[in-house]
Amino acid sequence: MNADWWPPIPTLVRGTGGTIRVRCVKKVKHTDGTECWGEWDEAKRSIRIDKTAKLEHQWRVLFHELTHAALGDAGIENLFDPAGVETLCDALATARMQEFRGQLGIMDA
Repeated sequence: MNADWWPPIPTLVRGTGGTIRVRCVKKVKHTDGTECWGEWDEAKRSIRIDKTAKLEHQWRVLFHELTHAALGDAGIENLFDPAGVETLCDALATARMQEFRGQLGIMDA
């Protein structure tokens, strides 16, 4: 798949609870110090994404983190244990990637 098909990551996104700022940074770390591909900060309404990832993966991370934001904004994130939340965010990010590929006219090889 050609990386040129993927648009740049937006810097502002309309989330379910309001505007979300998106920044691509060199390294993303959780509060415990472990490195990760992306992180949603509810207090700042911001998402940070590791800019060293391929652009296609950055989009998947964005969709994953936007799912965290939507679940938190809706107040339903508390219904799941942390592993359940991550699984749900991964599943929805995968579904949104397929939808986005269709919108961009990208066909799987």
